[in-house]
Amino acid sequence: MLEPTTTAPWPSPRQAPGSWVAASAVVVGDVELAPGASVWPTAVLRGDLASIRIGPNSNVQDGAILHGDPGAPVVIAAQVTIGHRAVIHGASVQEGALVGIGAIVLNGVTVGAGAMVAAGAVVTKDVPPGTLVAGVPAKPVRSLGKEVLEEQRRHADHYAQLARTHGTLASEGVFGHGLVTDCGQAAHSTPPEGPRL
Repeated sequence: MLEPTTTAPWPSPRQAPGSWVAASAVVVGDVELAPGASVWPTAVLRGDLASIRIGPNSNVQDGAILHGDPGAPVVIAAQVTIGHRAVIHGASVQEGALVGIGAIVLNGVTVGAGAMVAAGAVVTKDVPPGTLVAGVPAKPVRSLGKEVLEEQRRHADHYAQLARTHGTLASEGVFGHGLVTDCGQAAHSTPPEGPRL
């Protein structure tokens, strides 16, 4: 039987000013968020077995799961998009890359700078920089042009701005219950008056 403890056996999450975590997200353990990083509703970042680092202006979208194993941390560089319901397990995603909706990136993999992982892909091998991969298992499809790489960075920057807006509205109590401010504290407000169903 486990003895009750007052402290967890891993470091607490660290959140830089200007980063944002939605109230329904779960962020546990050795997790560090850089300025402009955002973690969206129902995402899970579990840094209990290995560290998780989220770089500046990177976003972990709704329902995504990030977790590592001993010796296999999760490293997300700057201006990265991790799509809805994607899983990053013990892997690295380099600057400006995009991991599509529902994609899975497995232990030891590096997704290169500016690469794109297609929705639903399962990545078991490193992805070269600036390359689109797709399929199960994921295979290279083509090199990405400069326009696509720039669009991926714009997308990440857009999410950073959107997160700042959410954080500001939450801190002002505009959203109602349980949203988290950029300080990591729950912002609770009185429910609006109106008919009760």
